Amino acid sequence: MRRLIVVGALAGTAVWTALALATPSQGQSSTILSVGALQADSGNVSPRVAVQPTVVRLHQQATIAISDLHAPSVQVRLAGSTYSDGTPLPWRSLHLLGGVWRGSLPTPALPGVYPVVLRTRVGAAPIRPLSFLRVFAPGTRASPSFHDPIEVARWWVRTVPHARLAALKRWPRPAVDRRDVRLHRLYVVAYSPSGHPRVRDQLGMFVTAFRDGYHAPWRLLEATVEP
Repeated sequence: MRRLIVVGALAGTAVWTALALATPSQGQSSTILSVGALQADSGNVSPRVAVQPTVVRLHQQATIAISDLHAPSVQVRLAGSTYSDGTPLPWRSLHLLGGVWRGSLPTPALPGVYPVVLRTRVGAAPIRPLSFLRVFAPGTRASPSFHDPIEVARWWVRTVPHARLAALKRWPRPAVDRRDVRLHRLYVVAYSPSGHPRVRDQLGMFVTAFRDGYHAPWRLLEATVEP
């Protein structure tokens, strides 16, 4: 097990528990088609959006194909996607080939679920099909699901043999994290490992829960020693 790398090495004191309870200062798969009536600056449009693959590993490339969208140009971005320093990834222009707009999607620096956003020109109203790029490790979807995201953090502690949960709190996302908060939640947990009940022996972890759509249940995305 690794001790949380925050406030030094916690100096072997109860600093970790205080940190966990304190109030923060701020805050491969088959193609899926998303079809529906969408509102753009030119009126109602019903493009067909195909992302392939719909689930990728971190830094793996995915492609997009858009049909039934009649416009002089089309650009795409992934809502909430950023470079490692938190700078939003820019819009990407697509190319019209055989009546279908095609191109590659950006590669976000963080794992997660990223809604696809389209526009037909600079300054135009965004088109938001119910289509996503999922960026996470294989097997992520196989973890247990929960109605409440906080239960994901509790479940993670239970996966540590004989660990006892000491503290649990929702944590504000770092400034570099622009992922959709409706799809991602960050928690910090403190727990006592087996045979070490003293506060100074407690370990900590940041647990990120995600859901695969706005009305889907919550699952574990990752557990890290830093947020």
